[in-house]
Amino acid sequence: MIVRLSAALFVFLAFTLTPANADDAAERYVQIILDEAEPALAAATQEERLAGIAALVYTHVDMRRTAMFTLGQYARRITNAQKDAFLPLFREYATLVYQDALSEYSGQALVVTGSVDRSARDIIVISKVKGAEPGDRFADLVVQWRVYRNRDGVMKIVDAGAADIWLAIEQRSQFTSIIANNGGGEQGMDALLRELRNRVKNG
Repeated sequence: MIVRLSAALFVFLAFTLTPANADDAAERYVQIILDEAEPALAAATQEERLAGIAALVYTHVDMRRTAMFTLGQYARRITNAQKDAFLPLFREYATLVYQDALSEYSGQALVVTGSVDRSARDIIVISKVKGAEPGDRFADLVVQWRVYRNRDGVMKIVDAGAADIWLAIEQRSQFTSIIANNGGGEQGMDALLRELRNRVKNG
């Protein structure tokens, strides 16, 4: 079952942003993505919207890094065969979550309003719905994008959320709980794979 969100994009535990420098490069990077998303969200049919969102996800989200993060302490314990099954399955599931959440913003546009450096490689970029008027359901919505910059300076999205609710940590909580409740180790990972297959099938 796909987690449905109203004003929030994704499910994640809140963390507190501490004062730090803004990151102009990360802000420009996210704004490029948001500009690319605008025609997808304005597409005439749901099929076109979903296809456009999926294309953006495939291009800009670091699925491997995010997927391994969601496994928590179990990331180093899974077998190679389980990893080979998990990574494409997570990609499919996470894409469905992005599609489900972003579809709520059909016809809307997001604009970057600032950023916070958590470290040189870990940046939170902040955005809001463009032109939202007071009283609009999007007026107070702040959408945050977590950007990871690798050693070569290449940036990718590794998480996103709103109202202090995010995808990756909640998924990590859910996934590690499923693994632990099913014996941990290979047996628990097999249970997680079954659960993800069901969620994708029923998505």
